[in-house]
Amino acid sequence: MKPPEKNTGDYIFLWLMHNISEKFKHHAILKGGMMLRLLDCPRKTIDLDYVFVPFNSKKEITAGLLEIVNNIEGAKITKTLNSKSLRIIIQVKKTTIQIDANVSDSCKSTTITTSSLARKVNEQPHVIRIMSFDVALSHKLAAWNERRLIRDLYDIYYIYKIIGVFPDLEILKSRLTKIESRLPAMKKIKTMSLEKFKTDLSYSIRNLSIKDMKKELIPLLNEAFSIDLELKIKSGIIELIEKI
Repeated sequence: MKPPEKNTGDYIFLWLMHNISEKFKHHAILKGGMMLRLLDCPRKTIDLDYVFVPFNSKKEITAGLLEIVNNIEGAKITKTLNSKSLRIIIQVKKTTIQIDANVSDSCKSTTITTSSLARKVNEQPHVIRIMSFDVALSHKLAAWNERRLIRDLYDIYYIYKIIGVFPDLEILKSRLTKIESRLPAMKKIKTMSLEKFKTDLSYSIRNLSIKDMKKELIPLLNEAFSIDLELKIKSGIIELIEKI
């Protein structure tokens, strides 16, 4: 693919994924909401979340990522690097895309094609690496625990019920031993048992309201709201809790 001349978000997302894959090969592993979009998940996202392996420092991947994004003509590029992640924000007219990148010694992964997104912009698909779904679900459960967002509940439901994957419980347990939350009620909590986590998740899902869903989740979905979605999320996650 040529550097983006089209200003559609989908085209730029696709161009970035293809070029990151070409440059970093199997070392670049996509995760997060865009990974789910490649399986036709309707939830919108502006993020491209990556883990790069095996690297010791985010500084090792910074130059390569900037080399890619600087090819986007007319884009405003903003970079921040801290202990949490390398973040690159790309603004092209009305389109904003955020790349969040971390590094790790290893990450269980698999392959997928970008055909679902490529068809929308009349481009050829590529095969890229993504985080294994059992690992992704474990991290998503831990992410919900730290920030309590409804979009995380939706992703948990989607991975478990639509994709049909069970979480890697060892990874989830490990994440629960090093909680990092900015929520006032969670700031002092640094570790949590699996049973306490299940209790918190069960309470939250049973008290999930249509009003909160309409406010926080529905604007992110490329589909009309229906009461069925609330019931599906609740029943799906309650089933998952019972099996953990």
